Amino acid sequence: MFDAFRSFFLGVFWLHMLSYSIPFCLRFQKQPLAAVVLMMGVCAIFQPYANAGDAGAWLSCLCLLSHTFERMLPSPFLFSRYIRHQLTSIRHIGTVSSSHRYTFPALATLLYSTLLGPAFHHLWIYAGSGNANFFYAITLVWSLALLILETDTVYAVLRDEWESERSGDVKGREVRQI
Repeated sequence: MFDAFRSFFLGVFWLHMLSYSIPFCLRFQKQPLAAVVLMMGVCAIFQPYANAGDAGAWLSCLCLLSHTFERMLPSPFLFSRYIRHQLTSIRHIGTVSSSHRYTFPALATLLYSTLLGPAFHHLWIYAGSGNANFFYAITLVWSLALLILETDTVYAVLRDEWESERSGDVKGREVRQI
């Protein structure tokens, strides 16, 4: 039914990807690595079929943007001053900084879709008790989780650039959108 429109749909999909790459390249001229990693995220989000390969490559490349992560000790390790001193002298335990605002909901949604995706696929293909809508819905949840992580990373990179331009006088201050 849609074979006649195949080239049209492919062209529209490629224009959609181009519509993200140009603004990323223009906005992140000072940080080209951030633009590349963010475009990897866009490619992982808009895959027609959810796969762990593209998302895994993008999530592993996020550590290239480690300058957007603060190095601090998580609160469960703050039992005493001595333990805190011992742990910080050995190595820093990194957690996500305050620049990343929605990390827990994104990771919880990603875990949710990672666990339910194979179950829905099994119900649809092998057990015959589910249908394609279950699997399609879980791929939308997967893409939503990746989208939340992508927007969170964009905010963190922009916040890092903003703090570095203002040389420390605003570091750690709360940001309000007006």
